[in-house]
Amino acid sequence: MVGVAAHITLWKVLSSAASAGIVIVTARQLGPQGRGVFVLLITLATFALLICGLGVNIAARLELVAEIDPIRCGDYLGLSLALILLQAGVCVVSVTIVAPALHVHLSLLGLGLFGVFGGSFLGGLLLVEAINAYGFTVRAAVIDAASSIVQLLIVALASSRGARSVPIFIGALTVGYLLESLLCLVALRQARAGIRPLFHWAQWVRLLRRGPPGIAVTLGQMAAFKLDRYLVVLYLTPAAVGIYSVAATFPEMLRILPAAMGQPIFYGLASGSATPGSFRRGRLLCVGLMTAAVGVAIVTAPLSVRVVFGQRYAAAVPSLRLLLLAEFGLTFYYLDSASLSGMGRVGESAKAVAVGVVLTVLGDVVLVPAHGISGAALASVIAYSAMGLVASLLLRRRLSRRALHVRGKASSPSMVAGSAALLSEQPVKPSAPYPASSSLRRRPVRRSRRRQAPTRDP
Repeated sequence: MVGVAAHITLWKVLSSAASAGIVIVTARQLGPQGRGVFVLLITLATFALLICGLGVNIAARLELVAEIDPIRCGDYLGLSLALILLQAGVCVVSVTIVAPALHVHLSLLGLGLFGVFGGSFLGGLLLVEAINAYGFTVRAAVIDAASSIVQLLIVALASSRGARSVPIFIGALTVGYLLESLLCLVALRQARAGIRPLFHWAQWVRLLRRGPPGIAVTLGQMAAFKLDRYLVVLYLTPAAVGIYSVAATFPEMLRILPAAMGQPIFYGLASGSATPGSFRRGRLLCVGLMTAAVGVAIVTAPLSVRVVFGQRYAAAVPSLRLLLLAEFGLTFYYLDSASLSGMGRVGESAKAVAVGVVLTVLGDVVLVPAHGISGAALASVIAYSAMGLVASLLLRRRLSRRALHVRGKASSPSMVAGSAALLSEQPVKPSAPYPASSSLRRRPVRRSRRRQAPTRDP
């Protein structure tokens, strides 16, 4: 697992470095005010993405590799196409409503461009999750990195030509997401997963029924991570959002390590090829690396902001240091939430996210008016720490219940072998893709269609 996570982390680092480059270029070209508007538009598209995605990206990671009667990739792609069209329409309507409040005036062409951007944004996400579902986690990370690098190159080219318009940079991101979608389709075809969209309503319904817990998790995560931008602009100005977004750049780059570690954890538990105990070493390594990285970043924060972004963003340093501390809580959240979701307990992951959202909103409402963007950063420290604590407690409770359940059946001769294996934390192939007690379990199917899954990344 550590080897796979290392490969994923390498490509995630490249992707995040390219994303950081985009932040730097847009911050310098647009200034705090323009950068704030840019961030608010991207955040708006992201919220629309999470709502219009209906949680099927997480449902697909379980259903596409289900041991019994798996969903065909074509049915997932057909549903994805319908959701992409929905996303494009929602983006156009929402930006039309929100733009006047942000003092943004978009032409008809600009509205159409934003709709295409939103649709390509969701398309890239859904297709990358399909690749992750089949175990090609490293390949998905490579595609993500390639897309980000292309986006950076186009943004840099536009900047060199003197571009200072937000729609131009939105268009640059759109090209990258379209490329990402194309590369994902090529990868799925190579994996023999089938890329012809299918329109079987029964299969769509199956995915959509599994979606609500996924919506709660993904939408909750985005609310916890991005909602503070809108709360800041509510009390302050778009320029303050631009400065705050710069402060959040470095912490978000560090976040790739626990996020990358969560990919093999999710796949291993969802597929039954591993148990939570299999990832103990990787968990300790991740926490140790995050501690070292956060310490270095806190010390070098003033120099980093001044050199990379310029003196106009010097006010971001106090918020940056606070947000770096918040990453400790998110490290535990990412690792333990991946374990819970891989075990089929997506609803329990949503509980941790809900706590984070509530604390983010309450903290921003109380602290931002008095302390500005530093208050928003402090609210994030409290919210993210609570998310990590709740996820860890829920995972520990789940593992304790599993252990007690196994010990209770250990007296049965037919259960001795399986009980011993589970208590020793050795991988055991389950008879179902998630625990029978899960609220997300599927209804029995009348016939079984077993397919040989593509060979996953080493």
